[in-house]
Amino acid sequence: FDWELLKKLAKIDEEIESPQQINIFKKTNKVKIGLAFDEAFHFYYDENLVILENLGAELIRFSPLKDDSLPDVDGLIIGGGYPEVFGNQLAGNRKMRAAIKHFAYLKKPIYAECGGLMYLCESIIDQEDQEFEMVGLFKAKAKMGHKLKALGYVEVEVRKDSILGPAGTRFRGHQFRYSDLNENGELTKFYNVRRRRDRFCFSEGLSELNILASYIHAHWASNEKIPANFIESCLKYQGNNSEN
Repeated sequence: FDWELLKKLAKIDEEIESPQQINIFKKTNKVKIGLAFDEAFHFYYDENLVILENLGAELIRFSPLKDDSLPDVDGLIIGGGYPEVFGNQLAGNRKMRAAIKHFAYLKKPIYAECGGLMYLCESIIDQEDQEFEMVGLFKAKAKMGHKLKALGYVEVEVRKDSILGPAGTRFRGHQFRYSDLNENGELTKFYNVRRRRDRFCFSEGLSELNILASYIHAHWASNEKIPANFIESCLKYQGNNSEN
């Protein structure tokens, strides 16, 4: 195996810019987006974040585990991770849970994926059947299992107008989870989802107020309009800090 030849062939010309330096889209007005980032929430596609920044968004990290208040932002993104591992600590941070619920009641945009979806539910039940209170924006409990519940690539169509764009918006993503939702009442599903491997279709995606949450990790490079639409949703409610 000619390792030196491979390195030579793979050498990148110094004049080529990195993805972080390329302005993929025209920048919009400045918008601040809070990004949940700590030991419990840290799974993000880097490309999604780069696209948001290239559109002009300022991403401000906060910790649902350790912070007792939200930063001054126009929208929130709560990604995947392992909230079930930190269930007791997340439940104990009542100030942060209350702050996120208040943010939602102001109708500011919140986008959540997988672990973020679990966090926005009423509670998380871990593999030892311990139950931990969460934010409570969706009438459902996230129950951890001992076997993989879903794995693989999916194609999504959004059924209704949302913070990601108008009805009919499409994107690609993937699932990887060990939990299911035990729904307390009927929840409106916003996604038509089709699995890539066998073309099986099912409903997914929850929405309340100005929240959109799902088990699916979306790759926004599959539809460049989605990050722009999310920023536009944030700009619409920019400065809305009252209940009126």
